[in-house]
Amino acid sequence: MNMNQGFSLHQSQAQKLALTQGMRQSIAMLRLDAIDLQDYLQEISLENPLMDIRMPLVQPVAVSGATGQETYQIKDTSGSLFSYLLEQVHLTMRKTPLRALVVYLIEQLEPNGYLMISDDEIRQQLPVDPIMLMDAKTLLQRLDPPGVGAHDLQECLLLQAENDSEPVPAGVIPILKDHFQAMKDHRWVAIQKKLDMTQADFTAAMTYIQSLSANPGLPFNHTDTSYVIPELKLIAQAGKLSLQIIQRNQPQVVFAEETYDQLKQSSDMEVQQYIADRYNQYQSVMYNVQRRTDTLMMVGRQIVQAQYAFFTQKVKTIAPLLLRDIAQKLQISESTVSRAINGKYMQTDFGIFELKSFFSRYSGGSDDAGRSVDQMVTALQHLVAGEDKTHPLSDDQLAQALQQQGYQVARRTVAKYRKENGIPSSTRRGQAAQLK
Repeated sequence: MNMNQGFSLHQSQAQKLALTQGMRQSIAMLRLDAIDLQDYLQEISLENPLMDIRMPLVQPVAVSGATGQETYQIKDTSGSLFSYLLEQVHLTMRKTPLRALVVYLIEQLEPNGYLMISDDEIRQQLPVDPIMLMDAKTLLQRLDPPGVGAHDLQECLLLQAENDSEPVPAGVIPILKDHFQAMKDHRWVAIQKKLDMTQADFTAAMTYIQSLSANPGLPFNHTDTSYVIPELKLIAQAGKLSLQIIQRNQPQVVFAEETYDQLKQSSDMEVQQYIADRYNQYQSVMYNVQRRTDTLMMVGRQIVQAQYAFFTQKVKTIAPLLLRDIAQKLQISESTVSRAINGKYMQTDFGIFELKSFFSRYSGGSDDAGRSVDQMVTALQHLVAGEDKTHPLSDDQLAQALQQQGYQVARRTVAKYRKENGIPSSTRRGQAAQLK
């Protein structure tokens, strides 16, 4: 192989590797909220002299609700991996025994995202068919973050590689599947010979594997309290809604042009290669920051369109909306929608709302019902508020009244949501009325 061919091969491998790393960086940025994105970019800038991060985000005064002033709500960031996975399950799966089994598996996860309980142990606790258990584990392992639900490190890395939306470097799957122990023992030469890989291919494969996460649950292992920084702002003017990014709440990536010009004057080839790599990294970061913004805006617009009546304050409840509804319209994956709404907030004239709060399951057994759980709960509250206090409605009567309004609910469903919303039973409501 001549020098030009060698350079061409290296350049091709470098481009493929950069693409893969860029996609992983894009996914990581999309999942982060404004504050965590700021920290993430700051870490990258520490090793890149061509990047400066301007920090417009300041610690605002914590308030309990939103106003027109420059103050934002306080947020409890103790949101767990469990709650994040549960939200995805409720917004992507119908209420079936299989979904219940997936929820059970989520409850068995370790904080790092691993499923350490064995299949035999699960079947000892639950009378579940092996095939159904396999299906439930598959559904769990397709949730975000990638690698969740693995039994060990090998399966965790393999899941991430197999479910990557972009092509992975050649050799990655065979290395993880058939030569994992050899990789852990650093027997590089033996792996290369066994798989008949070139040095360039092997380097690309190993670099990719090293970029995978051994701890999918790590981003959720925090219990500190921080502040809500809304990234989207909805403006209502003359009956029209306008959505925009709040630029002042976005960390700014600035190119250090003076440093770049100084380093470019060096005649040292290593310096030239270093500055080229750092410049490419800067461009990749800029591209992925913009991609995050574009995705957030696309998802935000779909939310506004779906919940138009709520945003115009014509109604006080949200319409039914699932992750897949937006995913299908935008032709993106449900996991992308899930990442886009995770920890993101929208500022309106009447409050600051988390994007995930605009999603609600359909109340009936079919998506054609057109009613959300939120709407059903509101109807339930109205029925209780308007009942004869001396003869309060039983759960059966409430269910019948809701059915007359078009909600296909059973008595036990009414009892569930009544309890969740702090509404006492008919007996206690009647006793309270007698005491007044």
